[in-house]
Amino acid sequence: MKNTLSALPLVLLSAVQVAGTPSAMAATLEELMTKGKLAADLGDQRGAEQAFAKLAADAATPESARAEALVRLAVVQRALGKAQASAATFQKAMQSPGRGAQVTRLLTLALAGVAPDRTRWANEWPKVRLAARSGAADAQPSIQWPGPGPQGVREALPARDPVSFDLEDVSLTAFLYKLLTGNPPGPPMIPPGFANWPRSYQPPAAVQRLEFAIAAGTLPDPRVTIKASGMPWNELFENVLASNGLGFVLERNLLFITRVEDLGAIERVRGRVYESGNPVSWTIICGTLADLFRILSDVTGLQLVPDRSVNWMFAPGVHPATNVNWLFALRISEHPALQVLDLILAANGLAATRIDAPGAEPGRTSLRICKLSDVRGEAVDLSKLVPVESPKP
Repeated sequence: MKNTLSALPLVLLSAVQVAGTPSAMAATLEELMTKGKLAADLGDQRGAEQAFAKLAADAATPESARAEALVRLAVVQRALGKAQASAATFQKAMQSPGRGAQVTRLLTLALAGVAPDRTRWANEWPKVRLAARSGAADAQPSIQWPGPGPQGVREALPARDPVSFDLEDVSLTAFLYKLLTGNPPGPPMIPPGFANWPRSYQPPAAVQRLEFAIAAGTLPDPRVTIKASGMPWNELFENVLASNGLGFVLERNLLFITRVEDLGAIERVRGRVYESGNPVSWTIICGTLADLFRILSDVTGLQLVPDRSVNWMFAPGVHPATNVNWLFALRISEHPALQVLDLILAANGLAATRIDAPGAEPGRTSLRICKLSDVRGEAVDLSKLVPVESPKP
């Protein structure tokens, strides 16, 4: 009996040690994080605030988990109307030594409503900064994206209609297309990943009147995540462009979107007056440029022959139907076909020359399509060409 009684303290001590082991503490912290997330999902903002605040204040919380808890706490504080506290907590999260790529992505989604393509994000996330908004002292900070970014978006497009989206890793081109067109009459266009697209969404009235040409990048098709709730339309549009290195030019009623480094290409076609004839009206989104150029060949009577170095942009069937890559979108009304061709070339950093190209058909005007850097001599001014009807089979 004596031996049994003397062993009891050792048993109790052993139990205390097990409860205090790192694995047990980690499990408790993980449960608290899960509890906070569940409370936030169910609309229990007070419960979520308590869970995340406890995690952020606990010295035993790993730095990465503390950074995540701070971001989630800031979001909950914002929902509770504690704007000043929320802004301060976002700043703490940004300054946290545990803030890595995933926590920074969570933070940018919370403040900007968008996270860019994951390949781009892997290189860009350390350069993301917070900027204080002008105005009220308790205003939420904003994301300052790396790189030059678009200029004058909110002045050129002052639409501030509130919009909400919940989309994960969807085609950037397809998102911009639907953001500008909404849900036009007819069968719905539902690209992969857009099952959660709000069917009631329509772009602001001023945006609906715009024509556009969008070239969002090169293969593989950039993907974007959008988690916005009641965000002003032009603010979300600006963040989508800035986070993916895109810029824009608004020329009269035509919105031209491409990579910032390619914006100067629009100067090549600005002010050109095209020969009349062959007007086209299109609202389209395509996987590669192959279909567009085949249609344009039919409309203009020209044979378009790409260099091998850019042939991947034209080749049909490069990607399986289950993994469609959209790289170009267009909405044009009653524009000369050669102007449309010019826009497509400019948006993709390409040019047309009269240099003989392999595969050119005898007796038919053919244009070599090449990268601007590969142009030898003068590029063709398409506004000087007279389109002709293609020969009937």
